[in-house]
Amino acid sequence: MNAPILVGACGAAALLFASALPAAEPTCRVIRVQDGDSLTCLSAAKQRIEIRLADLDAPEIAQPYGQLAQLQLFRLVYNKSVRLEVVEQTRYGPKVARVYLDDLYVNGEMVRQGAAWVDGDPRLTPLETEARSLQRGLWGLPQAEIVPPWQWRSERGDRLSRR
Repeated sequence: MNAPILVGACGAAALLFASALPAAEPTCRVIRVQDGDSLTCLSAAKQRIEIRLADLDAPEIAQPYGQLAQLQLFRLVYNKSVRLEVVEQTRYGPKVARVYLDDLYVNGEMVRQGAAWVDGDPRLTPLETEARSLQRGLWGLPQAEIVPPWQWRSERGDRLSRR
């Protein structure tokens, strides 16, 4: 069961999730970061696993801050072994997962850094609130450029919209 834990960091509280994952949870090495909320990893059996990070939505690559969000995720996980807590599996699409790098909850860290909006788990909302108030990441952009990705996709008629 996931339980929120408050941890002091530079005088500010960061919400992390302690997780007692079953031994069957997959681990894999990240071999590609497509954007700020999706990646590909390679299992021990050399299977490619497409992952979309659960509970967040990062700017699209062509959107303001999109490339920087991708870079932030890349710096966090590329070529590193991560643990996956799969929360949704479609037959042909990517797995939707909570991603952990050792004890770091990567999904939460992306929100904390201001690289994504919360889109799901309300326990991440304090991290987004903190990022907004400190103008971290995309929250430091001019107000006109801060457009949620689901709205940005909708305005462009993106038929591949995930949400």
